[in-house]
Amino acid sequence: MRTFELRVYTLRTKEAREFYMKEVYPRHLTSFPLFGIEAHGIWTAKEDVEPRAFVLVSYAAGEEPGEVVRRYMQSAEFAEEIKGWDASNIVSVESTILIPSTSSPLQ
Repeated sequence: MRTFELRVYTLRTKEAREFYMKEVYPRHLTSFPLFGIEAHGIWTAKEDVEPRAFVLVSYAAGEEPGEVVRRYMQSAEFAEEIKGWDASNIVSVESTILIPSTSSPLQ
């Protein structure tokens, strides 16, 4: 069974969030599979006061999400994908590991 993670990114401004969602995040979609990361979507919250992006990803069974993310963020692929992006635009990242129920359509 895959391990799911909900990542909530708080960004400095709404403009930074839009740039991240439209420019930076799509770049990750080609390299995620190289690291065993599967993307399930990126969202904003309706009427959210803070500029946040909600990202759902999953990892292969038995993989430690923190270790996979560490390897990915140290890769040449990641470095290329974030060119032109000021990482200080990300104020915080909250990570929640989710365990699907047996009736969940995402396993």
